[in-house]
Amino acid sequence: MRMPRLIPAIMALALLGLALPACSKQQEEGFPSFVYANSGSLEAYRAAAFLPAEVTTKIPCYCGCRGQHKYLRDCFYNQDGSYTDHAAGCDLCGKIAVDVRAEYEKGTDVKTIRAIIDAKYSVYGEPTDTPAIVD
Repeated sequence: MRMPRLIPAIMALALLGLALPACSKQQEEGFPSFVYANSGSLEAYRAAAFLPAEVTTKIPCYCGCRGQHKYLRDCFYNQDGSYTDHAAGCDLCGKIAVDVRAEYEKGTDVKTIRAIIDAKYSVYGEPTDTPAIVD
C-alpha cells in the first residue's frame, strides 16, 4: 500500500528535475525574466544579443517606436546597456532582429541587410530615424 503514495512524490521530483535545468539555462543566458515570456521573444533577444552594435545601430525599426528609438538596437537595450522589455511585447521588432541575424550569419554586408529590411518592413509604416549608411 505504501508504493502508490511514492508515485506522486517521484513524479514531483521528476518534474522539479526538469524545471531546474530550464531555470539554470535562463540564468546562464543572462536575460531578464521578461525575455522568456514566449519562444518568439527569446529568439528575438538571442538574435539581438548575437548581433554587434555596429549592425543593430544601422538598422531601423518599423514597429512604430519612431521618436522613442533611433534604431533597432534601442528596441532591445537601454542606454546603459541593460535590456529593455520593449521587444518582448513587440513581435515586429523581434522579426526584424531575427531577419537581420539570418542575413548577417550568411555574410551579407550591413548596407545590403538594411536594404532587405527596408524593402520587407516599410509596408508597416515609418522607420526610426536611423541615419543612412554611408560608404
